[in-house]
Order: sequence, then C-alpha cells, then structure tokens
Amino acid sequence: MDVHRDLMELFRSRADERKDEPCVTHLESGRTLSYAEIWQKTLQFIKYLKDAGVKPKDRVVFAVRNHWAVLPLLAACSAHRAVLCPVDPELHRDELAKILSDVNPALFIAKGPSSITVSGATVISLPKILEALEAQDLSEYGEASWSIDRTDNTLMIYTSGTTGGSKWVMLSSQNLIANAASLVSRYKVTNQDRFFCFLPTHHMNALMMTGMVPLTAGASLVLSDVLSVKNAKNFWQNLADHKITIASLVPSIMALLIKLFPAGKKVETPLLRLGFCGAAPLTAELWQQFEQHFHVPLHQGYGLTETTCWAVSSLLEGDRHYNSVGVPLDCEVHIEPFEETDTLMLGKDQNAEVLQSAASGEVWIRGAIVTSGYFRNPKLNKESLTRDGFFRTGDIGLFDTDGYLHITGRIKEIIIKNGANVFSRDLDRVLAEHPAIRESKTIGMPDELVGERIYCICVLREGSQATSMEIKAWLQSRISQHMWPDAIVFMGCLPHGAAGKVTTNVIRKIIGGQLVDEILQSLNSWRYKRAQPSDSEGMKKKIQANLIAGEPVHFLAYWGCGARDHTIEQDTQTLLRLKEFVDGVRKAPQIRPRLTLIFTDTHARNNRIPDERMNRYFSGIGEEAEKLGFDTIRLSELWQQAGLDWQSIVDVMRSETFQKRWADEPLRLRLVDQAAKHAEQGFEPSHAAEHYYAACLHEAVEVAKIFPKALFTTFNHPDFDCISPNLEKLYLTSFKEGTSVKPWFYESK
Repeated sequence: MDVHRDLMELFRSRADERKDEPCVTHLESGRTLSYAEIWQKTLQFIKYLKDAGVKPKDRVVFAVRNHWAVLPLLAACSAHRAVLCPVDPELHRDELAKILSDVNPALFIAKGPSSITVSGATVISLPKILEALEAQDLSEYGEASWSIDRTDNTLMIYTSGTTGGSKWVMLSSQNLIANAASLVSRYKVTNQDRFFCFLPTHHMNALMMTGMVPLTAGASLVLSDVLSVKNAKNFWQNLADHKITIASLVPSIMALLIKLFPAGKKVETPLLRLGFCGAAPLTAELWQQFEQHFHVPLHQGYGLTETTCWAVSSLLEGDRHYNSVGVPLDCEVHIEPFEETDTLMLGKDQNAEVLQSAASGEVWIRGAIVTSGYFRNPKLNKESLTRDGFFRTGDIGLFDTDGYLHITGRIKEIIIKNGANVFSRDLDRVLAEHPAIRESKTIGMPDELVGERIYCICVLREGSQATSMEIKAWLQSRISQHMWPDAIVFMGCLPHGAAGKVTTNVIRKIIGGQLVDEILQSLNSWRYKRAQPSDSEGMKKKIQANLIAGEPVHFLAYWGCGARDHTIEQDTQTLLRLKEFVDGVRKAPQIRPRLTLIFTDTHARNNRIPDERMNRYFSGIGEEAEKLGFDTIRLSELWQQAGLDWQSIVDVMRSETFQKRWADEPLRLRLVDQAAKHAEQGFEPSHAAEHYYAACLHEAVEVAKIFPKALFTTFNHPDFDCISPNLEKLYLTSFKEGTSVKPWFYESK
C-alpha cells in the first residue's frame, strides 16, 4: 500500500479511485457523501478559510460532535497550513473559556447559534459555513494556492489526562498518515470494509480508528451520535442495518453492552469481522467475556494521543494474548529500567511467572507517530521528550519472552506511603477477583504524616453487598501489609472521560472535596444570584452525595402562570438562564445536572386563572423546557402523591393555631398585595393570599419528602422562604442579571 505524502494527496487519490463510492454516512442528517463530494468539500473549506482571513499557523476550533465536516476540514487546514482544534462542545463553560484562551483561535465553529465570545476570533455556526460553501465558485481555484508541509502542526487534540493537568497535543500530517497506514496493514483493511463510529471525534481514538484508517484504505464510514445508555440499545441493530464490518469500542461500552444484552445479540451481524478496543485499559476477563458473549473477534491497542493513536496492538492472526496489549506497530518501544527494581504483585495473571522474571520500567516510544510536543509548553516538552526522540509515556510496562507488551501501571499512580512504593494497579488486580466488586480504582491521597494514604474506590456489582471492613479484611489476607488500604470508598460508578478512561484526577477531587467546592463556587456566582444560598453546608453534603453515588445534581424550580396564555422572549431568556446556571455543575465531563420544573397549577387555580389559559401557557413552556433537557411536572401531581387536597387545607385554616400564625406572619401584607395584582374573577385578595399561604406551608413539607436529594432554585428573596419547599435554596435573578420580575408575570408588549 502506498503511503501518501500529505493529507491532500490522500484525499485527492481516494477521490480519483473511489469517486462515486460512499465515504461517510452521517446518521444525524441522514446524508451520505461520496469520496468525490468529500474532496469537493475539502476544496471549499480551503477557500472558506482563506476568505475568512485564517492565516497559516492560525488555530481553527471545531466545537461540533461527530459531524462529517471534521474530515474535509482537517485536510483543508493542512493545505492552508492552519491547525484544526476539535473540542467537546459539552465542556464546562469555565474549562472551554480556559482552553480557548490557551489556543487563541482565529475561527470558532459551533454546532448552532452560539452566545460564546472569543477574543480575536470569528464565531460562526457550522450550518452557516456549509451554506456559504454551496455558493462558492471554485472555477479559478486550484492547487497553486495550497501551501503544504507534511511536518507542519495540522491537528491539536486537547487532552485532560487521567492523572495530570490538561494540555494540547500537536500532531502533523506525517503522524496521522504513518499511524493510519500501519493500522490498515496490520488489520488488512480494504475498500470493502465499512466502519461504525460512535466515539467522540474530538478524541484521537475516533479520528484515527474510524476516520483516518477507513479513509486510508478507501473504506466507508457510518458516523453516529456519541453512544450513551439511551442509544446503546440500538447498537447491534445499527451494525446490521448498515452492513458494518469493523466497529470501534472502549471497555466501558463493552461492559454496558454485556449488561444491556444478557442473552447476546438480538440480531445477526454476519458482515462484522472484528472490533477494535482502545483508549482505556482492557482487562483479560472483559476481553474474553465480550468475545464469548457476542462471538465477535476483538483486537486491542495501546497508545496515547502523543503517539497519534495505537503504537502497540494485538495481531490479527495467531494465538491470543489476552493479558497483553500486543506488539509494536511501525515504531520503537523501549523499556527504560527504574533505578531500583520494584517487585510487582501480579495476582492470578496466567503469565505471572514469565512477567515476574522480566524487567519492568517506563515505556518509551519513538517513531513517525510521535508528537512534536505540547503547544506552548516548553517545560512539559523537555520532561516528556528525550534528546534522541523518545516519548516518555509515564506508563510502567515490560515485555514477556514472546515479545508482547504488558502495561502494569502508571508512574504517577505509584503511591508512596512511609517511603514504600505501592502500585495502584496491583491492588485493583486483586480487587477484581472479589465477587462483589465490578470495578475499582486505587488512588493515593496526600497525607502530612505518611506521605500518601491508600484509597480503594470500589463499584459493587448489581445486587451485591459488602462493607468496607469486609473488603479490607479480604484484601489483608491476600496482600503484603505495606499495601493495606487506609480506606475503602464505595461509589455508584467510576467517572470516565469521553474516550472511556477512568479519570483518576476527578476521583481524587471528589474524594478530597475539591470538586464539590468548585461546583458550589460556580453556582454561587453573583452573575445569577440575588442573595446568598440558604444553607451552603447542606448543599455541599447533598452535592457530594450525588458525586459519590454517580447521580446527577438535582435542582427544582417552581414555574407559575399569569395573565398570558403564550410564551414570550422573557420566558425563553429565563429558561436559557436556568440552563446556563445548572450547567455550572459540569466541572467534569461525567458530572451532569438535572432540573425539574414544577408547574404551579394549584397556585394558578387559587388565583382563579382559567384552566384553558393556564394549560396553553404551561404547554408552551413545557415544549421549550424539553428542548433544553429539563423534566416537568405539575404541582397538582405532587399533591396527589402526597395525599393533599384543598378541603384538608381549608380544614387546617379554620384552626386557631393557623389563624394566629397567619395573623403574625411578617409577609402577610406583602402576600395580600401580590394577590391583589394576580387574583382574578373578583377573588378577595386577603382570602386568596390566606389560601395560598396555607397551601405553601403544606407543600413545603411534601415536596421536600418527594425530592429529598434536590436543591431548590427560586426567584424569590429569602424573606419568602416560608412559601418555598423545605430544601436548601439558591436565590436567582430572573431573565437577566438583577431582574426580580418572575417571567410568567411579565406582560406582553
């Protein structure tokens, strides 16, 4: 197979050879583009970059998930000597702002209309660009305007790392072409293959394994939305429907598929010849279980973004080595010995004797696939790249006598307690043998007395039970005393990044309490709030419990009804503001908010608002809320769950205790004044306010019982806490900063 000099040569040759053959099928739009069409789009993108004022070495940020445009845009950036920087559009706003300031892009491309502002950059939506491409005249545009250097920095991938800080990895056309050619050769990929991509294309695994590899072979690609629990149930059907021959996976998705399909595949996939698995460590147990469960040959690889993608992988033919990551591709892999020999405890590995006699050390990699370095980070470049061109991976590994590489841990994950080295992966290997534990991650937590304490973070199998003392005792009977953990912490799930790796830095921030502090700081911003939260410590405990359980951080908000039967701009602005506010919890990719809007229909009826008008208004708000991913429920439904009704509330109102409380209520006159503005059909304001007050006292208790883990967001001042649920409260401004008017009471103009 010919190895092309640069991306443009590759794209053009494929367009010549495979002109009308499908290149990419984009499931979201239902569109299939041929190789000739992808080539045409590449030329159009080059002209667009030039017309937009993008200069050589400028950065182009592409904040769109899994769109066919990423391929021609990558080649266009190469031809224009610009740099494509794909990013996750779901990043937390603070992290996105930081990484944009790191790269100072000339062009920022969003999926749709965006409110983001980037200093010095043109911000535009992808649909607008695609519309502009169609109107271009390329008759006088040709190769003479290209400026290509295959060693140029063409692609930068933002990697948050699993244990360290974030950085931009620089990759050239040479890196991409070399790695793709090696993979095509090893796995005998042909133009008859059809790939399925559901991993995020802002990560190198998806861009290489289901982007560059099929393109290099002249194969075709089916591009899906990023896989989630919701769409995973269609996985095998999609493979069958689209005649997929090669699918790319990560371990967490493999485990999910086994759980979703306990009886195996429901549909036949006769054309599926193999699967790839990378981006995160794959255990021999899961590898074998997946193959036996679904009867699909699986091949795994090892590499980093800094090595473009896979530097080592399993062989297509021959004996399987399930406890190894494979043999090197077209690169050098060197094991740099440690100054002192560390004894590895390998549990029940089938090659334990072989491995214990082998020399372990840091894995170093050299070759055409290795990055030129990190963007604007000379210190890290000096630490990571040797003078003779090796990249220090930070991984600990060894070769067995058959030449297969075994990754046994990470240097940064060596826990040093009382001067002794403890390898976290050694503990995790043992924990994997416990029948109640589905997954574990051992970390070191800083300690002034002993240096680091050993924390084993465990996820129990569904239906299993165990206590921390039981796990400790079980471990102590199997490992040396210096490895005994200081704490066993049970979590609902381990946080994984978008590429499937367990994010150790996020676990450490959860356990240490830093992440909950960051979330509270984001929520407690004067950009949104009108007063300090009611109970910061109570909020902290609830959010921390959510993080440990792996559950969304849950917010509640009341939404009322006034004189309108339709939504207006202020309603939309308030909903968007709520969305922006709750997204403040997204301090890590796997941390998700949940917002439930409670439509206060019982309050509207108390004000004698006609049901027809109320229903139309709430229907409109519900449609807008659904687009933003909010849940909605009517307050009357919660009344029904709690056994509340107006008659019981009226009976309470007749008691002396209530009448005295109402008479002494400091808010009484203000509530009557509000009722005078909003009660209709001649309902006496004092009676309307009294009924409203009595209902709220009952609701305050019952709503808190139904949603005990939630935080309540309100547009009221803290003075009005007596009419809000008995939950920790966040006091927000309404549809713009400093606005206290509730959107449903805002009159149409």
